[in-house]
Amino acid sequence: MKTGLFLLAFICSLIGYSQEKKPSECRTKEVMEEYYKIHPEARVESENFEKFTKNFIENMKSNHNQFNKKNVNAPTYIIPVVFHIYGESQSGVLVNYQKVVDLLQQVNLNFNGTNTDSNTIDPYFQPIRSTLSIEFRLAKIDPTGKATSGVIFHPYKGGYGNGGGYDAQIAADAWDNNKYMNVYIQNDLYADKSLTDSGVAWYPNSTMTANNTARVVFNGAYIYSATGTTAQNEFSDTMTHEFGHWLNLQHTFNVVCSTGNPTNDGDGVADTPVEDNSTGLGCTAGNNCLGQKVNIENYMGYNGSSGCYKMYTTGQVNRMIAALNHPSRLPLWQNSNLIATGVTDTAPSLTINNSTFTENLNNNGVVSLDGAVASIPTATITLRGSTFGVANGTTLTSGTHFTASLPAGLTANIVVNSPTTATLTINGAATTHPKSQVTNSSITFLNAAITGGTTTLGSTTAIGLTFSFKDPYKIVTGTPLTSYANPTATTVNVNSGATWKYFIINPEVDDAEYGAWYYGANQLKFETYYKGLVCETGTKNISLIPTCTTISTANNFNFSTANPGQLDIYTPTYTAWSGQTGYVGFRARFEGYRINGYFKVTVGSNGTSYSVTDFGYNTEPFGSITTPPCTLASEDFETSLEVSAYPNPFENEINLRIPEGYQVKSIELFDVLGKKVLNSENTNTNNNELKISTSNLSSGMYILKVKNDSGLTITRKLVKK
Repeated sequence: MKTGLFLLAFICSLIGYSQEKKPSECRTKEVMEEYYKIHPEARVESENFEKFTKNFIENMKSNHNQFNKKNVNAPTYIIPVVFHIYGESQSGVLVNYQKVVDLLQQVNLNFNGTNTDSNTIDPYFQPIRSTLSIEFRLAKIDPTGKATSGVIFHPYKGGYGNGGGYDAQIAADAWDNNKYMNVYIQNDLYADKSLTDSGVAWYPNSTMTANNTARVVFNGAYIYSATGTTAQNEFSDTMTHEFGHWLNLQHTFNVVCSTGNPTNDGDGVADTPVEDNSTGLGCTAGNNCLGQKVNIENYMGYNGSSGCYKMYTTGQVNRMIAALNHPSRLPLWQNSNLIATGVTDTAPSLTINNSTFTENLNNNGVVSLDGAVASIPTATITLRGSTFGVANGTTLTSGTHFTASLPAGLTANIVVNSPTTATLTINGAATTHPKSQVTNSSITFLNAAITGGTTTLGSTTAIGLTFSFKDPYKIVTGTPLTSYANPTATTVNVNSGATWKYFIINPEVDDAEYGAWYYGANQLKFETYYKGLVCETGTKNISLIPTCTTISTANNFNFSTANPGQLDIYTPTYTAWSGQTGYVGFRARFEGYRINGYFKVTVGSNGTSYSVTDFGYNTEPFGSITTPPCTLASEDFETSLEVSAYPNPFENEINLRIPEGYQVKSIELFDVLGKKVLNSENTNTNNNELKISTSNLSSGMYILKVKNDSGLTITRKLVKK
């Protein structure tokens, strides 16, 4: 029933990716037009640069300069790049340092014409096929002069595909646009809850560079994987498409048949046949409205996104070379800047392959490389032109060999593996870890660590480190809302007089949209838009979940793959909900991870109507939630044993006084919905006194359980102010 979602699905099907993940169209032309309206001087600059480009290319042809050398090991142009990653999970796809390395490597192969399918280009277009001798390299020195991996993780955020409304945030996160190409990896590019937009980029523009807003924005759900499927790997070609925009290439379908007088150079390039995108050729050869064969393999079209992107033309490569001489791109590849950003191969240098650590899913201040609990937070430090001044296997001593400025509770352990390499491990747990990004952390080497002292390292003697933490997990409850734009709380009612209603849960949820549908007599449906609901095994029948029941990953979730994802709450053959009130379990996404939740639903007798009155979800990835109301059992509760828990109400700390002779086995704290918010095993007490930190808990009622070795449990109700 939701027209917008049906239209999106149609657009995506034209582009040709799988039902599970299919990117929507690139909006580069549209965002540039928006930018020109706000900055008319930028349009003037663009028009003048078009004249420069034509003259530049003519001069190239007349001088017979060889700008294109197919030698990826000695590129004509080197571009320092920094990737900003917003959330290590994006629509369930884990984005980490190695995937960025793999993605950039594939993009470089594409530009240089050494991609694995380059030898299968249509012979018809082989004569005009060309390559650009360029290499995009991850920056090795950050703007403060410290060693970096060039991949920086930030807390989950979207919207950087938009224009002026996000400029201040973009500029705050950006590295100097005159020194680095900035790429932003986000799941929700336009902050509109659409998680299928693939990418967007802006043409060269001096104002954007001066304001630190020049950028490429790409969806992390489509990040390249060296070990992924063919369809996943093809997404690296979509990134090549966006990098082409950054180098001033336009879509090959800018002029379509409906305009009346289409020409080959609607994209500013004469040798790219008009790709009338409305034909939707995909990877099937065909002709355009002029009777010309369409170059379906061209990176700047849409047809190739079906899996056959392979090439740029000579005209496109010449246009990109001109773009590299635009004032906003020219400084990047100058030798002085390559040295300043650490991307040259000259010695000496200090490098690190991972410089960002993210809090793991236990939400306890312990960090890892990608948020995975089992992921060991390590990185490799490499010296070039210098050596470590200690024997292999030596653990460097803080204060003697290095100094470290890290979040409180975290420590650095550095073990030398060879004369030129060492392993950095981050140990401990941050004592305070609200959702934030700590960018002022560093490790600085001292003379004792380096043969001949740190002067042999050149100007870079420190490593810049970034730590990204998550909000404390919580249970969120509320009433359905009417929309994102005007989020008014409402009870959702559908019946024969009001057959369909769109609603959302908390807008903080990545995919918060649902639809309630009175489909006809005795036919009631839930629309999920690819999200899962708990259903009876092997059916689309939505399970009726009673009160005080846990919803977890163990439940049977049905993810209807046909948009809009209709699942049945009542049919003539499924009548369990008739006249009943119960709960529907759902699976959505929060900050890129799967989460579990419930709707409270009441169904009229014989399927005449239904209403959705409440929802609840757990922000913990894959965490469970219990349907209310649920009174926790006291489990062998004995009033003869007195545990004093004070103050009550409490604020940031609970003090416990344990009965004499009571050997504590565990202490657990539950919220009123049954979520365990604290679990301490084998707790030791001092003179039967114990303090529990509760600074990370929200206000409300809690159930405290103190268990001894024999299994006896003492239960207390407490309230946090």
